[in-house]
Amino acid sequence: MFIESAGALSSFLSTALVVLHFCFIVGFSVRVILKRSSVGVSLSWLLLLTLLPYVGVVLYLLFGERYLGIRYRQRMALLLDSSHRLRLGGRELHFDDWEGHHPMCRSLSNYEMNSSGIPALGGNAIELLESASLTIRSIVKDIDQAQLYCHLEFYIWQAGGLTQGVLDALIRAHQRGVVCRVMLDAVGSQLFFKTGYYEKLVQNGIKVIKACPIGIPPWRLARYDLRNHRKSIIIDGRVAYTGSFNLIDPASFKQDHGVGQWIDVMARMEGPAVNLVDAVFRWYWNIETSDELEIFPRAIHPASDKAIIQVVPSGPDADSESILSALLQAIYSASTSIKIVTPYFVPDISLVQALKIAAKRGVQVDVILPRKVDSFLVRYASRSYFQELLDVGIHIHLYDNGLLHSKCVVVDSEVGFFGTVNMDSRSLWLNFEMTLIVYSRTEAAELVDMIQRYQNDTEILQKDKWKSRPTRYRFFENLIHLFSPLI
Repeated sequence: MFIESAGALSSFLSTALVVLHFCFIVGFSVRVILKRSSVGVSLSWLLLLTLLPYVGVVLYLLFGERYLGIRYRQRMALLLDSSHRLRLGGRELHFDDWEGHHPMCRSLSNYEMNSSGIPALGGNAIELLESASLTIRSIVKDIDQAQLYCHLEFYIWQAGGLTQGVLDALIRAHQRGVVCRVMLDAVGSQLFFKTGYYEKLVQNGIKVIKACPIGIPPWRLARYDLRNHRKSIIIDGRVAYTGSFNLIDPASFKQDHGVGQWIDVMARMEGPAVNLVDAVFRWYWNIETSDELEIFPRAIHPASDKAIIQVVPSGPDADSESILSALLQAIYSASTSIKIVTPYFVPDISLVQALKIAAKRGVQVDVILPRKVDSFLVRYASRSYFQELLDVGIHIHLYDNGLLHSKCVVVDSEVGFFGTVNMDSRSLWLNFEMTLIVYSRTEAAELVDMIQRYQNDTEILQKDKWKSRPTRYRFFENLIHLFSPLI
């Protein structure tokens, strides 16, 4: 009797689990369909939900939607209601004299102005810093000259090495009466928060906060992989930095990954665009801390000379994917050349199609990628795109002197995109990012020269050689490709 009862119970539980799994599949599939994400993303989630019983449901709950948490949304709504908007209240500052510039400049800048309310501003000076030591020295020098405040926002701060200079400079600044605020991503900088360097900053009166913290309570619950990927420094509203460089020492950072030293670039800026980079920092600092920093503490005075720059923040709190749309507009407007540098190349179907169409129109498209990256999935997902790009004449260059971590796009050697955005779904849809659109030929030419220096250390991928690689590699790459919208 006992054996029969145990057998009946086991049969009942098995049936119940199957029925529950079926209900989960139906329920979450309906949810995926109603969210109306891109076709690739939706199909990938439907595949995961079907093939991985229960695990797919857990993964969807953790990573399926761009949910920022109740507290974050409430704070953002409060800031909007109290008129602390990241807008300038009109188009009077927006640069609009585009005669002599690339034909796309007017429409591209208007698109961003209408999407984010942030204008293109003239009167800026940009200096590209192409080594970690040069970047750190410049940052330390500017912090040592600070009189009012220093704002730092980074995805990763690695304790020790070259970055010790930044920590010491902040402490000296605070001792002079300068207000120092540091915002670090809770996941990217999780090791830093466990070190004595973090404690030293706090003990010396410097306010350091975790951006996008993870927590179980409902008021903090948010999607784990929505990260603050920005790298920005603003000093006194006088000078700003942004680019691909995390606060790391390349000589020691991730040297056990077998990819070599990370190669980055940072832009040092002076001019009215500095105020916009600062406004982005202040906006998100207010959300994370409940402080009430004034978004625009000083008047903005653009000019018609020097570099014309549009600051483009993006993230999961935006209603539209403006940076993706801006990139697409630029690619479709190209007439002679497109140059792309990115460490992580897992583009969505719209970007792939735009690049292929450009190549077929006779535009020379060069994609410069590191040969080795620190992500196993990205490495193989990226390779799954190579053949179709090579088939239409797109040139793929593989960089050999380390992990090329810089991110920029230059179109027709006249318009540049520069900042923290990778060519993958994570940067384009999920992470908080920062991009500078540079509309001036002189500064775009400097980006082209930098890209050429990268290209000199690459090997161009040959179509026939790539096509003849073993079938097992092609199968695995295409298998990973099925999940590329989720990587």
